[in-house]
Amino acid sequence: MGLRRPPADGACGRGAADAEAAAGRPCEGCYTLHMTRKPLVLLLAVLAAPALAGAAELELTGYAGYTFPFYKQTFEYNPGPITVPIPGVTVDQGGSFALEASGAPAFAGGAAFYVTEGFGFEVRYDRADLTVDTKASSYTVRVGLPAPFDPVVANLALAQGTADLKAAAPFSINLKLRTPGSVRFFLSGGVSHLGDLEFTVQQTVGLGVIAFDLQESNVQVGTIGVRGTSVAESSWGGNLGLGLQIPIGEHGALVLEGRGFYFPKRTLEWEPVVDRPLSAIELALLARLQERLPPVEFEPWWVQATVGFAIRF
Repeated sequence: MGLRRPPADGACGRGAADAEAAAGRPCEGCYTLHMTRKPLVLLLAVLAAPALAGAAELELTGYAGYTFPFYKQTFEYNPGPITVPIPGVTVDQGGSFALEASGAPAFAGGAAFYVTEGFGFEVRYDRADLTVDTKASSYTVRVGLPAPFDPVVANLALAQGTADLKAAAPFSINLKLRTPGSVRFFLSGGVSHLGDLEFTVQQTVGLGVIAFDLQESNVQVGTIGVRGTSVAESSWGGNLGLGLQIPIGEHGALVLEGRGFYFPKRTLEWEPVVDRPLSAIELALLARLQERLPPVEFEPWWVQATVGFAIRF
């Protein structure tokens, strides 16, 4: 029978390890070989946990401020050429009015979750009141007469219309960046969804000349009300905001922010509001008016300046 070389000092083969374990004496070299990696993994996990926990932060913010919309539209219309069965008499006529948006209060609330010190995700809900007014509604008629008569010019001031626009309430999902330090600048932007925006406009417009008296040098201009109403629809747009955070205490901050919103335009078609029987000439002029009066093309586009308070957890 051949002789086996004994294992070198400090080394343990598998058989030696089993023999040592059976005798109640663990093989120190084998024990160290199998167990040194586990404490290293546990140590790395313990060291990484505070860093990961410190990077994650939840921030809740409430805002209040004022909106500055950009919508403005001027409407110019006329019934087209009018043929007068009197030699030397011509009629030029047309009307105009305008719609212009103005500012109103704005409120918002948002939650941001930062996955690192300077990068996070934000969801927010805004409610922006927008006011639309009608302006400069008039109708002008110029009747040219044969010589030696002077032309007859009439400027008719029409009643001011009304516009009712419900508050815009977009919901947004954004990416948010912020600078390090106690006083922070931030930038956030993303996609916004705007639901049904109720908008109704009513305005008195001129139909055109329906009668004139050459002897008295006066004309009679017919008028009628028209109304435009938005249809139920929703749309996607975008928002972008810049701001500054000034710390108040350990977990609070004063927030100053400017943010803009933009959504595709919405079209309102005019419909006549007939409150009396119309003569044949008025019906003919109304048909021309409906062809030539431009629709309302409202773009929900505004910026808002707000002040808020943020709490960090």
